Amino acid sequence: MTKISSKGFVMASFPYRDRDRMLHILTPEYGLISASARGACSVKSKLRPLSNLFSLCNYEFFYQKERFYVDDGDVIEAFVGLSESIEHLTAASHAAEVFRDLTRNSPPDSRYFDLWAYTVYEISQSEHPVLISRLSTLRLLAEAGYAPQLDSCCICQRPIKGKADFSFRTSGILCGRRDCSGNTSEDSIRLSEGTLALLRHILTANLNRLYRFTVTEDVVENASQFLDLYLCEKMEKNYKKLDLLENPFDIDLSGLKRNCD
Repeated sequence: MTKISSKGFVMASFPYRDRDRMLHILTPEYGLISASARGACSVKSKLRPLSNLFSLCNYEFFYQKERFYVDDGDVIEAFVGLSESIEHLTAASHAAEVFRDLTRNSPPDSRYFDLWAYTVYEISQSEHPVLISRLSTLRLLAEAGYAPQLDSCCICQRPIKGKADFSFRTSGILCGRRDCSGNTSEDSIRLSEGTLALLRHILTANLNRLYRFTVTEDVVENASQFLDLYLCEKMEKNYKKLDLLENPFDIDLSGLKRNCD
């Protein structure tokens, strides 16, 4: 049995056995791990605060037989403000689901931890949490090697200024030349100049400037459509949590709960 110390974000928390909880925790050193928090559903348990969704904690783990067990720790930041708004909570839940899916089988990489740290903080503070959530998934995909080509035509490699069509088949934008635009098909979307500027910023900015931008409502709409389609294309999965904001009576809310029953 080995004792391990690490910071970590609770990316998922759900009941396990009688009064335990199973946690998915994103750490800088070990990547995304699954850890059992014994008795964490008890009101008096010292592990209860350490099992709340999205909390950042200093953890003490026992590692035995290839399993992690939470032994102790302290909460650094609980992000309680996320629970005060369904929009903020849903935005954080959507981003967390994507982060879990991508990091589950990935080698440990502190870049994912750092990106999530900036993202969850910005979602908790932003007036546009859903846009931040969507943009974070683009940067996450880029960090994992799935960045779209947005600076030049993906066919002829010529730089493009202004609006352009993005082809999901080639994962890049196309210029207006006949040889290149002929590749435009039903799997493409027109991206405005403002949208391309925003997406390029997200792909290249330092994390401390990642979410520092101003955009119009037209850009938000265009970028959101692209980001949802691109995420679905690369992850081969339809993410449903953001549908809650449009159809609140058709969605199962159980996955958004933060605390124990």
